[in-house]
Amino acid sequence: MALNNLLATAVSGLESNARRAQTAANNIVNVDTPEFRVSDVQTTSIVANPNVAGGSGVQAQVLAADPSPSLVREITRLIEAEIAYKANAQVIRTVEDLSEETLDVLT
Repeated sequence: MALNNLLATAVSGLESNARRAQTAANNIVNVDTPEFRVSDVQTTSIVANPNVAGGSGVQAQVLAADPSPSLVREITRLIEAEIAYKANAQVIRTVEDLSEETLDVLT
């Protein structure tokens, strides 16, 4: 069912953006730690066969990044992750609404 694929994609987006927020928060906490190595999250789209349930989505991988931490850059990344997380949460709410409407039509 197409709604299941949408839901799986949105959930992978939630997980990816949670990881982005967690990594940015870790970088912020350690901004003044000597010899701290900043981490960054690289996201990759996963596109699978449309007939496979839950096969598409986003995959997040934490990588070592620029050795010099920047508080402004990390706060910006945290805000970006929050906005993207909220967008994925809205997709989940929309899928729920569509599922309910579909069931109402079918009954």
